[in-house]
Amino acid sequence: MSWHVNDLLTDADLVAYESAILDRFGQVDWQMRRTKALEDWLFPILKGRGFDPYKLHTRYDFNAAQSFIGSGYADIVSATKDTTPDDVDLAAIFATAGSDALFLGSEQPFMGVSFRLTDAVSAIDSVLSVAYWNGGWEPLEIADGTERTSGKTFSGGGSVTWTLPTDWSWRSVNSSGPFYWVKVTVSATPTGATATQIGAIRSSALRAPVTFRTLQLIFQEAPTSADGPWREKAEFYKEEADLSLQRALDLVGGEFDTDDSGQISDEESGQTAEESGGGPYVLERY
Repeated sequence: MSWHVNDLLTDADLVAYESAILDRFGQVDWQMRRTKALEDWLFPILKGRGFDPYKLHTRYDFNAAQSFIGSGYADIVSATKDTTPDDVDLAAIFATAGSDALFLGSEQPFMGVSFRLTDAVSAIDSVLSVAYWNGGWEPLEIADGTERTSGKTFSGGGSVTWTLPTDWSWRSVNSSGPFYWVKVTVSATPTGATATQIGAIRSSALRAPVTFRTLQLIFQEAPTSADGPWREKAEFYKEEADLSLQRALDLVGGEFDTDDSGQISDEESGQTAEESGGGPYVLERY
């Protein structure tokens, strides 16, 4: 499973700090600026400290995974973690659309689910829904990145993401847990879709510095015809990016996949910066 920049930073992260950042400059998205902040700024710093940027992941093994088919549960967590191709049969898990479900549990809150699909994908119109537990199953507003073909969930691999709820509660499912759980359902059974891995997407310690760096670039390169305090904003976000990066790199060791599984295991999530290939970092100033 290759790491994708959109797992680390999205336009929603920019809007959280600057609500009009898209409309003000007439942009549909800021993907080019986000990529530039990563490739031209963050990646060289990581490489200089001994980290491999392409082993940085926001995808973690789930602590628990239960399929609910008909009236019975089955523990499938091992299949969601391993790299055995196509060993999670999504068509079988969701055989009865609407009532069959996939329950995914993690000891930490998570902002999405990554489904690794290769060639065995679905071709049927279907909508994926996700709910979290807060004393009842509450629906989440999601962005379904598995819709590689519009309206067809699991027509490709991808990330299903949402804004972290503030009232998420622990519970057990089929005597597994207690964990933070989501319940995944679909409106129509996927045709022949299988997954190799299913992972929890967590927020990275590097999210804030890359957000600030991207905002710096946006305001630094703002058109002069758009009136505003752009230079001052650029300077402010530059300082915030530098300061937050110093803090983040002391914590980021556990975000590197060092066994090349494509997801981070419990053992890897406890890595120090030194153990994952980096070291203590002091930001040079020029």
